[in-house]
Amino acid sequence: MDSDLSAALISVDAVYDHVAHAVPSIAAALPLYCDLLGGRPVSGGVSDHSGHLAVNFEFGDGRRIELLEPIRPDSRSLAKFLSRNPRGGLHHITFKVPEIERLISVVKELGYELVGTRLDFLEWRETFLHPRCTGGALIQFVQAPAGIPRALSRPLDELLEEARASRVNHGMPADLS
Repeated sequence: MDSDLSAALISVDAVYDHVAHAVPSIAAALPLYCDLLGGRPVSGGVSDHSGHLAVNFEFGDGRRIELLEPIRPDSRSLAKFLSRNPRGGLHHITFKVPEIERLISVVKELGYELVGTRLDFLEWRETFLHPRCTGGALIQFVQAPAGIPRALSRPLDELLEEARASRVNHGMPADLS
């Protein structure tokens, strides 16, 4: 990241939040993220808008990794990614900002290309730096109130079952792993 962008992110109070790993199956990734690495599922849920299940795992130091799994074939955020990377991989890096419009203005002034900007949902306003501008990484900026994403409201196995049922309802295989 060049020094102009780094200074700009400091000026808009951008704070690192998490990394997201896209996977064909969160259930299949649990032995790695929970058993081996010691993560515990703390937040997330099904995003009907984006067509995926997201689950955030927290580790001993409070850091989080988000796992993303598609629940329908037209999943905006994952369909093309998983078709290019069938085993999954690093999907994006997220920074939270207090004022997304300010971030957008500053980043555009520096000549960076933004994609996927969505400002209509007040609980999760987002934009992304295009990977062409970042050496290949998709970087997400989010303006969201504290507590978003919400804590898991039900057991993880119920969310995994809801995702499986959604895939089946959309003509996808029940298990993508």
